[in-house]
Amino acid sequence: MAGVTHALNTVADGLRLPLEFSASSRHPLVPLSDEAADDSDLKGLFDDIRGFYAVEQVPAVFRWMARDRGFLQSYWEATRAAFSDRTLDRLTKEILAFAASMTAKSDYGVDFHLREARRLGLSDQGLTEVVEVTQLFNTVTKIADTLGLQPDFPARPTGPSTA
Repeated sequence: MAGVTHALNTVADGLRLPLEFSASSRHPLVPLSDEAADDSDLKGLFDDIRGFYAVEQVPAVFRWMARDRGFLQSYWEATRAAFSDRTLDRLTKEILAFAASMTAKSDYGVDFHLREARRLGLSDQGLTEVVEVTQLFNTVTKIADTLGLQPDFPARPTGPSTA
């Protein structure tokens, strides 16, 4: 899930794609695919993406990927699988993606995943706690990295195995 999030953020921020849910002065560096394309396979993918995110317009990052339908299809399948409910529910995964986007300083990812987490039920207090944990984790990690500290705990869990 973090890999998918990072990759989408890299494309969106690197190509300066406009933010999806906040006011933005960003203008894409490349043209985006038209959602009204006559390609029935592409239309089906776009309908699935719109339904998954409960939006009227396909997010810009996926419209850019539509330049290569095979790439979009493979990436969308991976994205949908990563964010679908399994052991972790979708809200938890969107919160993780929001935290990863904050850490990566991705305007697009923060905008996108915050909207999704809020849509799926993240409260104001929940958002505050997510930001607190993300900020604390990033601060401690930066200090440890700067000092070149090594972990002082076992690299593997000592509790019961889930395998």
